[in-house]
Amino acid sequence: MRIARVNEADAITSRTLRNELWRSIPSGVIDTLTATFGMLIAVRVFHMSDVAKSVFLSATSGGMVASLFVVPLLLRAKSTIARTAAKVQLLGGGCMAVSAAFPHNPLLYIGGLSLGLFCLTMQIPLLTQIYRINYPAEKRGKLYAVTGVTRAAAAVCFGFVGGKLLGWDIANYTWLLWAFAASGFVSGFWTYGLPVTAWEAPENSSTSLWSSMRWVREDRDFRTLLISWMIMGIGNLAAACLFVEYLANPRHGINLSEFNVAWITGVVPVLARVVFSYPWGLVYDRFHLFTVRAVLNVFFAAGILCFFLGHSLFWWTFGMALWGMANAGGNVTWALWVTKLADKHAVAEYMSVHTFLTGVRGLIAPSLAFAMIKVMSFDTFAIVCGMTILSASCFIGVRARSNSESTDRLRPGARKERL
Repeated sequence: MRIARVNEADAITSRTLRNELWRSIPSGVIDTLTATFGMLIAVRVFHMSDVAKSVFLSATSGGMVASLFVVPLLLRAKSTIARTAAKVQLLGGGCMAVSAAFPHNPLLYIGGLSLGLFCLTMQIPLLTQIYRINYPAEKRGKLYAVTGVTRAAAAVCFGFVGGKLLGWDIANYTWLLWAFAASGFVSGFWTYGLPVTAWEAPENSSTSLWSSMRWVREDRDFRTLLISWMIMGIGNLAAACLFVEYLANPRHGINLSEFNVAWITGVVPVLARVVFSYPWGLVYDRFHLFTVRAVLNVFFAAGILCFFLGHSLFWWTFGMALWGMANAGGNVTWALWVTKLADKHAVAEYMSVHTFLTGVRGLIAPSLAFAMIKVMSFDTFAIVCGMTILSASCFIGVRARSNSESTDRLRPGARKERL
């Protein structure tokens, strides 16, 4: 009987990994939309205002805010996790298809893509719950990193091809819009096929739309990391919002070609993700979470400072490479860290709180970034963002040095994962 259960668990893990590997390809394509092409088209084709660009940059954050309410609604609907996530992804692809069908309408361009990204990010807590159930704890980071490498490689390839297409003729952006829409549908297809592992929430689980927030009060380590992530995220997201703006908008004095902007901001950091995602997955599995988070913050700050203070092609590229290397580890820890804290059936609730707060800072960051560069230089802006990120490392460093027994739960191998 025990051997049968082990074989069944291995089969579930293998099938989940297979589907996630296939799903990572369209996910990588969509990554180029949020990182490069969405803003590049908004600047070069539609010449949109800062308000319109802020709306687009805030779309994923809006979906993260809405994710707080996904788990209670799922509990009410008594649906399966994978199929619910898939349906939301298919809806996101449909919204993007509207933009592709009306490519010359700026309102539908921003509206369709923004709603599509909103849907695609809203279901993130459900995927995290799937990883917690279907991936074994001792190699969860490694398995997630494997799919991360595939996702980054797909983003590199599409970023290169998309940059070439826009370099030949900016009107080719319509083909990119159809590619983004198709990616949403393909992503939903592979998510729908994930193993429908039983997920039975405890009988006393609340279906209140705000019920997940109770974990902030009850779990000190969770609260500590949320505060640190908020401090770090504001600085990092504000800087990331202006990578394309800084290089592409003529009013800032640089005005690189479409291909160079796509290469530096879209391909270089993702190449770094390809190289470093798997090593960061191993680090996540083997080191204390506080330590990993603090080290990543240093690399994020270094990349931002090099990019904005370098004032040359070499430093822009090097800064993006450093930032991409940090982003490789950041993606792994961001997606999985709650699995080290939460009980098995509470992971989606923990993750919904985490994504909600990520969305809150993501909604703030674009407007804050554009407001900051109106009153300060990009050099000062970079220093402010870098110091904000480093202060987050100091905050969790104090907590990591404590001898509190509660921090042992974040040490690899310190205890068996709670059921």
